[in-house]
Amino acid sequence: VEKPYLNQKFDNLDDMYNFYNCYALHKGFGIGRSSSSKSLAIGELIWKKFVCDKAGWRAKTKEKDDGSEVVSRCRETRDGCMVSLNFRWKKHEKWVVTGFVEEHNHTLDAPRRTKKHRSHNVSHKISAANDLMEQLHTCGMGPSVIAKAINTTGNITEITTEHVVNHLRKHRMYHFGREGYLIAMHFMKQMRLDHNFYFATE
Repeated sequence: VEKPYLNQKFDNLDDMYNFYNCYALHKGFGIGRSSSSKSLAIGELIWKKFVCDKAGWRAKTKEKDDGSEVVSRCRETRDGCMVSLNFRWKKHEKWVVTGFVEEHNHTLDAPRRTKKHRSHNVSHKISAANDLMEQLHTCGMGPSVIAKAINTTGNITEITTEHVVNHLRKHRMYHFGREGYLIAMHFMKQMRLDHNFYFATE
């Protein structure tokens, strides 16, 4: 896998992200989108930065009314890593690498573990996986059981219980009230077809 280098050129943001994410997968870390800036003159993006997913630090621990700390259930995954890749929009409609920090301050992961990083774990976004989550949920399966079932189908990356919970939550929000709307549309169609049929809502 090619290593990033200064003045390396890309046609668009997707190509930039996919290239760096592929490099990160090979090396043993995940990436995230960080800072960006727009041109004041034209209002379009002219600078973008990608970072290691261990960049930065978690926000300061909150305190309860009695002064004790709120116990976080989230595992700490950040440790201030400074690795980054900077791009700037140049002439001739190209994005160019203008900065590359390579050295991590933490141990890189083995290939199997690297696939669990969010930037590499994309199978939960695949349409087939999403459909399967919804079907299994309709059968009464819980999120953890659904995750295990999908992982046995041979997905390239692992589905976690969190992925299932998030997808099902979004699915419920999107379809909230939709069933009632479809029923109403069905009855209104029946009214147009049959003048003796009557339907009304309050």
